[in-house]
Amino acid sequence: MALSVEISAAAILRHVVARSHGRRLLYPDASSRAKVARRITECCRRHRLHCVVWCVTDRFLHLVVRGAPAKITLATDEIAGGRLRHGHFVSTKVNQDIYLLEVARHVLLAPVRGGLVRRAIDWPHSSARETLGLNPAPSWLDPTPLYDLLGPRDGQGASRFRRFMDSS
Repeated sequence: MALSVEISAAAILRHVVARSHGRRLLYPDASSRAKVARRITECCRRHRLHCVVWCVTDRFLHLVVRGAPAKITLATDEIAGGRLRHGHFVSTKVNQDIYLLEVARHVLLAPVRGGLVRRAIDWPHSSARETLGLNPAPSWLDPTPLYDLLGPRDGQGASRFRRFMDSS
């Protein structure tokens, strides 16, 4: 698989999506979803990336990550590229504007829209609980770009993001 190379060292945001072909399952059970979640953690730490949001379902992997383009490319290939047997992945640049909020909402609501759970916070294979401020976020998960778009840094970013999520 060919890798795209972006030369800039400035941090960017990218939305990485791995998707299955047809009705085949990429991550058919909880253990395979947990395994890819650990891989996300390891790659973010090793490549010094900051994940904004992530979610893994049976047919999809969504990851919004911030960092140097070359490091994102390497991590994306490690997370999704070489291990996809029944699917493909794409990586799209995301500007830090209202589109980032919409992408984050799309990522976190994927299990709800797929009929897997009733609420995003009920899905164990995502960053919903941490992003919405219900659990403390690990060091590699940084939802502050979302919070910054919704108001000042006054400690209320998670509650504003919960209201944004509820407005869908």
